[in-house]
Amino acid sequence: MPPRRSAEPTRPKAARGQGQLALVAAERPGRTARGLDGELTPSRKADQVARDLLRKVTSREIAPGDILPKEEALATQYGVNRGVVREAIKLLEVHRLVRPVRRRGTIVLEPLHSMSPEVLVAMLLPRPGHVDLSTLGAFLEVRGTLDVEMTALAAERRTAADLKAMRAAIDRLGALLDDGPAYSREVQKLPLLVARATRNPMYEMLAAFNARVVSELEASLVATRPASREQREGLSILVDVIERRDVEGARRAVATFHAWSRPRILASAALASGAPLSSILKEVE
Repeated sequence: MPPRRSAEPTRPKAARGQGQLALVAAERPGRTARGLDGELTPSRKADQVARDLLRKVTSREIAPGDILPKEEALATQYGVNRGVVREAIKLLEVHRLVRPVRRRGTIVLEPLHSMSPEVLVAMLLPRPGHVDLSTLGAFLEVRGTLDVEMTALAAERRTAADLKAMRAAIDRLGALLDDGPAYSREVQKLPLLVARATRNPMYEMLAAFNARVVSELEASLVATRPASREQREGLSILVDVIERRDVEGARRAVATFHAWSRPRILASAALASGAPLSSILKEVE
């Protein structure tokens, strides 16, 4: 078999001597950014380089099976030292995007086989200010299917303690209706409580994964669950269904909600990406 090609380092477009890191840093102005561990931390050069390489891998500008350029070439490309490049590549290893192979180099892996939410975020937000609607639609389809079964199991297996926690969450949402950002953070806790009520830890892991992805979408001005009395009331009714142990009612309620919300989330993403009004209206038809 012919050897895999080595991904060619692209020549930076920044001013001479600045390196491509100047372009990467410009994507997230300010002194803080989310690192590849998902935490908000002072922006580091290694995180910036890793984020740019991650986007190139998820966009297949660097394809699975390719060999990453050598550390020296990447250091020149980004205008950093080799230690920064080495740390950036380690971050990609954590997310199962590359694998070092002795005497061959660092091989790029298939991004769709990574379970990291950071990889999905990069696919959803391939560049600042732009949401990939195809990827978002696929994500919403899977999330809707999982939510239906997760809520049905919660209705079957919930305990009195689970219900108490859900009711408390609904009450907190009522107090935050006039504070959109706080409401958005709080509303993401309810799916975690529903997931916990299934007694299946995999659902809780997936709910936490979803919360991480949704936080990035909302940071890009994509409204997923805007604060409203109607939405809070709908969530309260859903908890009523779970309390009654109405498994089929839970399935119907969640399926109906996703059928209603999916086109609206896609329209919000199109609007945030600057899509023409005609395409936005098409999403909600």
